[in-house]
Amino acid sequence: MKNLRPFKEIQLQWLRLLVLDTDLSARAVQFATYLAVCRYNDKKGKAWPSHARVCQDFGLASEKTIQRLIKELDGKWFDIKCGNGLNHPTEYVPTKATHLAAQELREKEEAEKPDNIVRLSNAKGGHSCPKARTNLSSEPGQKCPPKKEKEKTKEKGACAPDLPNDWQTGDQRRDTLRAECPVRTLMHIALDETAKIEGWNLWLAQNGFPPLEELPVEERDGTRPGFLMPRRWVPSEPEDQDKVRRYLAWAMRLASDAA
Repeated sequence: MKNLRPFKEIQLQWLRLLVLDTDLSARAVQFATYLAVCRYNDKKGKAWPSHARVCQDFGLASEKTIQRLIKELDGKWFDIKCGNGLNHPTEYVPTKATHLAAQELREKEEAEKPDNIVRLSNAKGGHSCPKARTNLSSEPGQKCPPKKEKEKTKEKGACAPDLPNDWQTGDQRRDTLRAECPVRTLMHIALDETAKIEGWNLWLAQNGFPPLEELPVEERDGTRPGFLMPRRWVPSEPEDQDKVRRYLAWAMRLASDAA
């Protein structure tokens, strides 16, 4: 894996990718921006505001909203290590996937910048510039030419981190089906995250699906065994639940086509 730049160098690109993630609620985008801009410590590589501080800054009466936002961001935009009080606050580290995506976006922008090399005259050294002149006026004060308005350029769009590249198989039909995945970004649930897996298996049983172990959603990158799902936590909103059902139907159809 390529070396990652300090987060402060790619912070703007990271935020641009964040606001393009339509799967997040507006409050989750606000909270992630708050963590990245107001509370992130580049030397430590993380943010760790207490829940009391977050409630104070956001004017929240309860920490339940923070818990909901953590579920939205965990594993997708931040690797979150929950704390247990004032001495051990919750820690937020931008995920390597989003850090790398922002870094690649910045490198692309740097490559597309115009050439800034100063051309030298062939006859003699130095810059080729018109001689400076001062126009004298009988009126007091300085007289300067108006500044030309800079040409506006449209910012090129960028996409949030997509499905892993190793999901491409070379089989045109299967790759076409995989391109039809109804979820733009998948998150990893490790086998040792028993609380998340138990919650998902309960939700799956209630919605007529087999448990995670029997679904074709295994993690494919080989780093940590687990499962790929649209959320790390069981969704509570009807829209998110419908998205999970469509994703599972798609995954099962893909597995059936490969059999």
